[in-house]
This record gives sequence, structure tokens and C-alpha cells, in this order.
Amino acid sequence: MASMHHRPVPAFGLIFRHELTILLRDRTLPIVGIILSLMVLGGLYVGITQAQQRATMIAEVAGHVQKKQADNEKTLQSVLAGREALVPFGNPANPAALAGSLAGRHTILPNSALAALAIGQSDMVPNYYRISYLSKVQFMYDTEIENPWNLLSGHFDLSFVIVFVLPLLVIGLSFNMLSAEREQGTLRMLFAQPMSLATLIAAKVGARYLALLAIVLPLPPIVLLAVFPATRTADAMLFMALWAAVVASYTLFWFALAALVNAFGRPSSTNALILISGWTLLVLILPIVMNLLVGAIDPAPSRTELASRTRVVTADALREYEDLYSTDYRYTSDPETLAVKDGRIEVPARMRAFFLAKQRVDERVEPLLNQFDRQLLQQQNLVDTIGFLSPAILVNEALNLIAGNDSRRFLAFKNQTEAFHGTWRAFFAPRIDRDRATTMDDLRALPTWQWREPSSQATAWRISSRIALLLLVIALIAAVATWKLRRGQIV
Repeated sequence: MASMHHRPVPAFGLIFRHELTILLRDRTLPIVGIILSLMVLGGLYVGITQAQQRATMIAEVAGHVQKKQADNEKTLQSVLAGREALVPFGNPANPAALAGSLAGRHTILPNSALAALAIGQSDMVPNYYRISYLSKVQFMYDTEIENPWNLLSGHFDLSFVIVFVLPLLVIGLSFNMLSAEREQGTLRMLFAQPMSLATLIAAKVGARYLALLAIVLPLPPIVLLAVFPATRTADAMLFMALWAAVVASYTLFWFALAALVNAFGRPSSTNALILISGWTLLVLILPIVMNLLVGAIDPAPSRTELASRTRVVTADALREYEDLYSTDYRYTSDPETLAVKDGRIEVPARMRAFFLAKQRVDERVEPLLNQFDRQLLQQQNLVDTIGFLSPAILVNEALNLIAGNDSRRFLAFKNQTEAFHGTWRAFFAPRIDRDRATTMDDLRALPTWQWREPSSQATAWRISSRIALLLLVIALIAAVATWKLRRGQIV
């Protein structure tokens, strides 16, 4: 008996209400709802805890900067008045000491408003750097930078729940949407009503889909709006809406895939096996394969080469300034040589050599550092290009972008830190070169860090493009499923 195609809208509503009633009465939906709610809240709790820990750390660093500034002003006043014991590394009148660790300057990457939605890279890359005249290699390139999806299974947070757990719950609710009716002999009875197979499965998918979204979508925004006032801005609201669109699209993808599998009329056990195999392939295997593929096409920068090159140029710089390094420590027996006289101060030769040598190291290793950064960016671009092969990668990248814990935001932070490091050195270089003592005006005019957030419009566009790509894949799957269902038979 062929399927019929009359009056789809009334039939859709009837089946939709019937499915919700059945799911509630056999407790399937309440059980799934409880499990999903607990996992969403658990993942969100982990994200909030991580975000609050980082916020506390950032506040402590900012407080340290302010304290060091106040201490330096107090000490400098004492030094200029001749009341302070003179030591080379603790004397803020000495520009070389201030350019080092004495000033206590840091660059800081603040949390985004929605940082709790995805941990991303935030627990493995620095969110602050201590600025001094040291070479960039010494404080910025001493840890490995990973692509965000390399850590796809590394954390339990809300994005883990969305990427890994939510598809399994979808599979559990939808693997037997048609096959169970066929096996129980009720499929023919359903077609006493004028409807098509496509209408039947669309209604079944709609009931399950909206039920899951009613659980997973409201909880995170409600919690974040209550806990973090920063989430109540227009930009944060926009990104929360994009988060909801990402989650809704990803959930719909798995329902569409389940509908396609059901359309082939196989037994429930076979459907379950196919869908679990699909989950394993798309969520577990493909990210690993793509990791290997990216590494083969665009190999990661060599840390060994960077370290070796740095050692070579450091040795060259030591030889270049060996005369300054070998000078005596006469200021230990004659501390008055460190006193400020007519606005000038004798910068100890070794401190001058440290400043000049570290500057020379960066000059000579800069081409390698630029290549290093280009390779990392090329890897990320390659992930963006081939990420459509796995919806898990698309969604994970989008969630990290929304949370502000993605690789591009970190690279922006690193680039801004490098620029600030250059500004810091440029401020002190002429003072050290001319033995100019630091004045109170100089101390108050020290370069200050200002974080410039990447364009929210560009970030929103990247997220939207991933949603659009996912919707395109869903449309293709739905088209194939519909075609197959219209050719199907009620058996």
C-alpha cells in the first residue's frame, strides 16, 4: 500500500501532539530531560568556575601593577631626595632597572562576557604576560599553542556536553522513529489518517527536537544573565542568540541524520548501530584524521628550531657585548655611583648589556618568529577550510568563538602584547643610552596596557558562516531523506 500525500498540516499537528504524549507517558522524555539538564548545569558550573578563577587572577595581576606603580613612586621620591639606600636592581631612578621587572607591568587578556560557555584554549594558554626588556622568546614562545579542536575531548564543560553528549541523546530518542512503528505493527494503523511518511517522520522529529531545545537553550542564558552583569550588553545578547542558533542547528543535524537512517526501513538495532557509528566517525575519528591531515599539509612550527636559533643569536649577542658584561661591580663598594646627579644616572654596564643583548636577540630572531606565527595562522585557516567535513569541529570552533576562548582571540592578544613590548623598549632605549635618570613625570608616563577587542562583527560573521554551512548540510540530508521517504512503502 503506497503512502498518501493529502492534508499534511493537520496530520502533522496530530502526530506531533501524539508523539509528545507518548514520550511523556513512557517517561522517555522526562528521563532524557533530567539527564540533559544536569549535564548542562554541570558543564556550565565548570565553565563559570574556570571563568571566575581567571577573573580573580586577572584582578590580582592588575592589583599588582597598581601596587608596583605606587611603590615605585614612593621609592623614587625617596631616591631623588637622597633618603633611599641605592641598589642597582631596586632603584626606579635607573631606567634599566625600571625597564626590567621593577615596573611590574603586565599585559592582560580579559574574559569575554560569555567565557563560561566554552573553556576552549583558556586553560592552556597564558592570559597575561609580564613585560620587561627580555626577549619575546623568553616569555611568549615557551609554551605550545594548540588548535582548539586538538583539545576537543580534553575538558568537561558546556561545549563538551553540546558536542559529545547531545548527539547521543538525539540518537537515543530518534533511532527507531519509524522502525519501532513498523516492528510493532502500528505503522499501517497510523496511515488510516491521510498522511505521508515524510509528514509522519517530520512530526516525530519536530516533537523530539523542540522538547530537547526547550531544555538545553534556556538554561545557560538564564544562569549567565543572573551571575554576570556583563552578559546584559547588546553584543553579549547577540552572541547568546548565535549560541542558541549553533546549538539548534547542531541538534537539527543529528535529527536529520536519524531521519535519513530511518528512511531506509532497516530494523531498529541496525539504525542504532549506524547512528552510533556515524557519531563515532564524525565526532571522534574525523577530528583526529583532520589533525593528522593539517599536520601533514602545514606542519607545526618547530620548537626545536626556534630554541636552537635563539641559543645561537643569544651567544652572538653575549660575544658582541662581552666588554660590558665583564665590567667590575664598583657600585657595590661605591653606591654613590648610582645616585642621580643633575638628572643623570650611571646605568651599570651589565644592566646596559642585558638590555642591548635582549634587543639584539629579538632583532635577529624576528624573521623566525614571524614565520612561526604565520604557520600557526595557516594551520587555523586550514582548519576553517576543511572543518565542514565534521560538524563537531564546526560547532566546537563556533562555541569557542562565542565564548572568546578561541585561537584567533589569543593570537590577537599575543600580537598586541608584542606591539606593547616594542613600545616598552622604545620608551626606555633613549633613557638608557643617554644615562637619563627617571623622573616622577617619566614614571607616571610609563606605557600602559590597553586591550583592544577584535571586531565583534567579524567574529559574528565567522560564527554565522559556520551556522550557514551546517544548515546547508542539514538541507542536503533532509532532501535525500524526503526523497527516500516519498519512494517508501508502508509494510
